[in-house]
Amino acid sequence: MSLMRVCIDDGSTNIKLAWLDEGEVRTFISPNSFKPEWSFNFAGQDKQSNYQIEGEHYSFDPNSADAVNTTDIRYQYSPVNVVAIHHALHHSGLKPCAVDVAVTLPLSEYLTSTNQPNLTNIEKKKQSVMRSVTVEGSQEQFVIKQVTVLPESIPAGFKILSALPEYDSLLIVDLGGTTLDISHVRSKMAGITRTGFDPKIGVSIVTDGIRDSMKATTRVGPLQAEAIYLRHKDTEFLTHRLYNETLRKQVLQAISDREKSLIRKVVDAIQPFSGYTHVMCVGGGAPIIAQAVKAATDMPDDRFFIGTDPQIGLVTGMLQMREGLTYE
Repeated sequence: MSLMRVCIDDGSTNIKLAWLDEGEVRTFISPNSFKPEWSFNFAGQDKQSNYQIEGEHYSFDPNSADAVNTTDIRYQYSPVNVVAIHHALHHSGLKPCAVDVAVTLPLSEYLTSTNQPNLTNIEKKKQSVMRSVTVEGSQEQFVIKQVTVLPESIPAGFKILSALPEYDSLLIVDLGGTTLDISHVRSKMAGITRTGFDPKIGVSIVTDGIRDSMKATTRVGPLQAEAIYLRHKDTEFLTHRLYNETLRKQVLQAISDREKSLIRKVVDAIQPFSGYTHVMCVGGGAPIIAQAVKAATDMPDDRFFIGTDPQIGLVTGMLQMREGLTYE
C-alpha cells in the first residue's frame, strides 16, 4: 500500500500543506505559535494542541507572548518545526496515517557556496523531520516514513517555467517570514543561472517592529503581531485591539517605517541579477514588495507574476512537480 503523499512548505510563520484528494488539489495553512509547555484546554475544546517530542512538551497557543521564536534559521532543524508540521497535519482534515512528505529549506541552507545541493543540511533536515511526535490523549498519530527536501522559491515557478520558450528565464523573488530567496531559473526548469539569499530579510522585520513599538506597554507574541499587521488598515479591528490611541499611532508608524526598510532591502538584493525575461513574486511577503520589484525590474504586465494567493504558491508548485501535474 502506497503512503499518503503531502507537500509541506514549513515556513517560519505558517505551515502550508498541499495534497491530492481524488485528483483534486487540497491546501491548508496552519499558523505557528508554540510554547515549550502544555496548555490547559477546557472540556469540549480542541484537544489536539499538546505535543511531545523526545521527552519535551510543546503546545499551540495563539495568545502566548512566550511562543518559541521561529524567525531564525535554526528553526528549520528544531523540535518545534517538527511539532508545527504535525500540528498542521492533525488540523488539515487528513486522517492520521503513515505519510511521505516533501519539505523545504531556504536556499541559504539548501545550496553550498558553489550552488550545489548541501547534502549535509539536506540529510540533517530529513532526520529532523522524521522524529516522532505524539499528541496528548490520542492514540492516532501521523508517522513520517519518507522525506524529500526541496529548495524554497524555485518550485513556485514550475507552472510558468514549463510554459516559457527556450532562452527565456524567470526571476523568482520569494519573501517569507524570515528569509529572502531569489533565483534566476531557465525555462523548462533546465537549470539555475544564479541564486541569492538573505536569512535576515523577511516580513519579521515588520512584525518585530510592531512588537518593539508595543513592548513598553505590553508584550505580544509573533502570531499576535502578525494579526495586527495583516489587519492594520481595518480601523475597527485596530481600535478594538489597541485601545490606546498613542500606542496605535506608534504601531502604525513602526509598520510604515519597517515596510519601507524591507522594500528597500529587497530592491537592493535583486540589483545584481540580470538577463531574465520574466519576474515572479511569491511568499507571504509578496504583496508588500510586488510593485516595487515590478518597477525596479521594469517588467511589463504580461511578464510580471504574483499569484492570487502567493503564500501557497511554493507548496502548490511542489505538488505540481512531485505529482507530475500538467496544465492546459
